Amino acid sequence: MVLRHIAAILLFSGPLFYIGLWMAIDPAGFATIPELVLGVFRLVVRTLIGLPLEDTLEPEDTFVPRRLRTGLRFAGVALVLFAIVI
Repeated sequence: MVLRHIAAILLFSGPLFYIGLWMAIDPAGFATIPELVLGVFRLVVRTLIGLPLEDTLEPEDTFVPRRLRTGLRFAGVALVLFAIVI
């Protein structure tokens, strides 16, 4: 019973804690995840089709509005607190 509880904490709360810290510390980097995923998807499709590959997968310098950064920070702190409480 105790081992199941510890496993649940590590498998559920651990990733929530990590994602929450990432959101709280680097909200602009977290906001560029969809762009990175799209770049990887394009790379896979171009590889499968046989087209020449692009030079880089780095996201362009995107402007992240201040309200979005603040919202991501608060959401990250909420996730961290939620992971600690559970």
